[in-house]
Amino acid sequence: MSAPPAGPPARAPVTIVGCQGCGACLLTCPTHAIRPTPGGLLVRAQACTGCLECLEICPVDAIRVTGTDPCGGTR
Repeated sequence: MSAPPAGPPARAPVTIVGCQGCGACLLTCPTHAIRPTPGGLLVRAQACTGCLECLEICPVDAIRVTGTDPCGGTR
């Protein structure tokens, strides 16, 4: 039996633009979905639950919700 075809890659509900590198989101993320890379920070879609703790803690508002608000617009 073969595995079912893979769907499109998962997309994180947030993106990071204009990060100043303070690391607050790294320390706040309960699932450790945000990782440092040589090119900046990466949000791992498969680990991100959409809790938006990173958005709330970011001092420069570098975290943006992509597409539909994962909390259904409650934040």
